[in-house]
Amino acid sequence: MCGICGISWNDQNLIRLMGNACKHRGPEQEGFYVDDFVSLGCERLKIQDLSEIAKQPIHNEDKTIWVILNGEIYNFKELRQKLEKNHQFYTESDTEVIVHAYEEFGEDCVRKLDGMFAFAIWDTIRKKLFIARDRLGVKPLFYCLKSDRLLFASEIKSILQDLDVQRKLNYDALCQFVTYAYTIDGQTMFDDINELLPGHKLIFTIRDKKIKIEKYWDLQLTENLQSDKENLSILRLLLENAINKRRVSDAPLGALLSGGLDSSVMVALLAKLSDKPVRTFTTGFGNELDEFDEAKIVAEHCGTDHKEIMIDYSELINNLPSILWHMEFPYGRPSILSNFMVSNAIKKYVTVAYTGEGSDELFGGYNRYLIFTENSSKQNLDEKIESISSGFFSNKKTRKETFSDKVLKNYEGKTNPSKIFSEFVSKNKKYGLLNTALLFEIKTEIPGAQTWRIDRTGSAHAVELREPFLDHRLVEFCVSLPEKLKINFDNSISKKYILQKLAREILPEKIAQRKKFPWGMPFYDFFNAEFMPIAKQFIEKSIKNKRPYLNVNKIDLEKVSNKIIQYSVTRNKEKEIDDHILRQTLFLFNLELWYQIFIERDDMKNPNLALNSFV
Repeated sequence: MCGICGISWNDQNLIRLMGNACKHRGPEQEGFYVDDFVSLGCERLKIQDLSEIAKQPIHNEDKTIWVILNGEIYNFKELRQKLEKNHQFYTESDTEVIVHAYEEFGEDCVRKLDGMFAFAIWDTIRKKLFIARDRLGVKPLFYCLKSDRLLFASEIKSILQDLDVQRKLNYDALCQFVTYAYTIDGQTMFDDINELLPGHKLIFTIRDKKIKIEKYWDLQLTENLQSDKENLSILRLLLENAINKRRVSDAPLGALLSGGLDSSVMVALLAKLSDKPVRTFTTGFGNELDEFDEAKIVAEHCGTDHKEIMIDYSELINNLPSILWHMEFPYGRPSILSNFMVSNAIKKYVTVAYTGEGSDELFGGYNRYLIFTENSSKQNLDEKIESISSGFFSNKKTRKETFSDKVLKNYEGKTNPSKIFSEFVSKNKKYGLLNTALLFEIKTEIPGAQTWRIDRTGSAHAVELREPFLDHRLVEFCVSLPEKLKINFDNSISKKYILQKLAREILPEKIAQRKKFPWGMPFYDFFNAEFMPIAKQFIEKSIKNKRPYLNVNKIDLEKVSNKIIQYSVTRNKEKEIDDHILRQTLFLFNLELWYQIFIERDDMKNPNLALNSFV
């Protein structure tokens, strides 16, 4: 994992500032390439080939092709074996494979790569920058084209080191955050800064000074003709392969284990593939929500080298500005706080860790997917289509009372659920509404909410998190599985049905049949005791300063700040909790904090992130 950055002109000072802004992603090694046309930088976390010679940027034999990479190429050894017939390698890193693959296959080299990646190639002969992002969007890449000049980077804060890039709020993007909790079309919260979408490549030539963006991979539903038994067998084979290929690492490696279905299946298969005990980690907060007991059952069953880590969240309130600085977008999902603390806790033990994200979207693990099943007949099709959005302001009245017309005028635009998801439904009628909804989620919610969360919370502490459930070949198979193998109604409602069947082959029955349990810290204790008083101050400041994104005449501060819903959760009992107020409050708090950090303040090099400086 690394932080990469580049510009389409010669500026040694700026490229170093851009690299420094994302140094947390790769604090172990730094490298730059500058010529008359481009400047490239890489802050490297050493995973493959820990030597100094593997420092990026990496070049070809005659130094006419240069590359910077963030991520991992899992099939680099197989590719290297083929490429060595015509090319001379000087490192043992996976990055060097990209250089020679480009020499052999041109831009089609990206189709040969199996991994999680965002890379940029500078072709000195053709005076061309070739940039690509992996198929599922596991690794990020942002870009900005201003006055015929291109800037790109792993994180937006690197681009903002250029003072000529204006920091202006993008109201259309904010409307998408209100609707979905993320954007779905590549826009960001900043005007003029965009995200390269998953499965896309970007070409910029010095001569034309224009960008051309093309899709090189797309995910489609297809007909599945296998029997249930055959599908289970294929699933196991593909998941084993996805887990096995992610074992490649010269740095210490482990796995996050919650005791839930996803991480338990992942660890059980990883343990069977490993020739020594897998290092597993379970975190808790000394609360009834902790899952130490369930994780211990799995660890003992799989013979892992298991460690329980107790996390102290007493300083969390003071770290909220730092967390938002790393996330770069306002968020309302409290799980981000847990991920941030967990990555910090495991850093002292490993550099690379497996995590189970992606399974719920592949196999229908969330209750909100039940509306898309054939057994759901209470809502008409239009209502079901509208429910695809997972934002925190689904109620029209709440949206109007909270946000200004500058934001909401974009609501009926091309990214509105009733328009964009309707197109998915029309195109995929023969494949079923549930599979169509999950396809939409994999294309939007996975990169918008899940991989973004995992990348940012891990990279904040220089930890690389790997997601085997997001292996592109596994995803291609799973999207078209029969819907009954995802959510099954034969005896009772069984979500992730086929994954449970696989779990019964490799795990104790107690774990295989365990219902989905909300992972995280005891949020309501934290929110009531510490967060709400400070959140109220921030939201009051938003209203007082008449933020242009708020409907300052109608927003009800008391409603926002005082209606946190109290609840208790019985262990092992799944329970739907109406926590919209909590998430709305967290989002509005972070939106004010984001506005101060990224729009109002001028210091993008070394910002003061002390909480009391924002109140």
